[in-house]
Amino acid sequence: MVRRARTLLVLLLLLVCPRAAWAQRVLVVRPDPRDSTLFEAFGRLSAELELQSFEVIVLGSAARSPGAEELEQKAQESEAFAAVALRRDGSGTAAEVCIVDRVTGKTTTRKLLIDPSSDGPMLLAVRAVDLLRASLLELGSGQAPARDVLGVEAQPPAPEVLRFSREPPRFHVRTGGLVLFTPSVGGGVGAQIGAHTRLDERFRLGLLLGGPLFGAEFRAAGGTARVRQELALLRASWNLGQAAGDLHWEWGPLLGVGAYHLQATGDVEPPLVGHSEEFFSFAADAGLSVQYFFHPSVSLGLELTCLTLLPRPVIAVEEERSAPLIAQALGTLSLGVSF
Repeated sequence: MVRRARTLLVLLLLLVCPRAAWAQRVLVVRPDPRDSTLFEAFGRLSAELELQSFEVIVLGSAARSPGAEELEQKAQESEAFAAVALRRDGSGTAAEVCIVDRVTGKTTTRKLLIDPSSDGPMLLAVRAVDLLRASLLELGSGQAPARDVLGVEAQPPAPEVLRFSREPPRFHVRTGGLVLFTPSVGGGVGAQIGAHTRLDERFRLGLLLGGPLFGAEFRAAGGTARVRQELALLRASWNLGQAAGDLHWEWGPLLGVGAYHLQATGDVEPPLVGHSEEFFSFAADAGLSVQYFFHPSVSLGLELTCLTLLPRPVIAVEEERSAPLIAQALGTLSLGVSF
């Protein structure tokens, strides 16, 4: 259910978000709509290729699926660097995935068993993308195709194609500073460490740990309450950036939920006696994440969010009370490494 909802969200964003005219094209053959499994796999395959920043050219359904030579000709006419066709084999229980790769000049046909479960179309689309990526691995950056290979593009592969051929790093860890500002107590500053994993080209799921944060305090006529804070957030983020090379920007919205801890220590004048109290609260935040990759696997990141707490703590010194800590501005600056 979660996977289907995420796929629907991807397709919706592709429909409503304006897209640039991408130079690198992939031709995809549309199977017979009566074959629901292959037709759904075709939709998922097209969506995945568009998420990889390729322009998908659809070859309409015909009485028969085109052969390898015809598929290569259609790819040349469409100025596509590759073409993909999905078709049933004679047994009806397997799919033939035909990849025409004009970067290396290879044509690859694989037979894959169709999973009878509801995940069958998704698995077939993922395997088709993996086969295309594996076919492109033959050439490296700046290499031109061999002169005696027919049917290949004359120019070296574009950076977008090379980037797609390399499996992107799935894990990203980062560390840096964190600032949590609340109008009634000021700003708390401390260290933070975070990590996330890429579930696909766009969606990330990760964890942020911040603290201890020092510097915030509540001042009253009878003394001061020094505030120490920590937080832990489970975060989901969506990348809207289009990577144009090894050096690129990634940015998009993020949402987080987790726990918040506050400890207030009183510093008061006699005859008052200072006390230390702590408080735990549910926390949620929403905002924007921006990362610049100045190296293929190293980035500088900035996150700005609004953090809210429930229940909302109040700090008191004698008879004076702070306003409830309702909304707090949270900012992080970090250096990250992907692997």
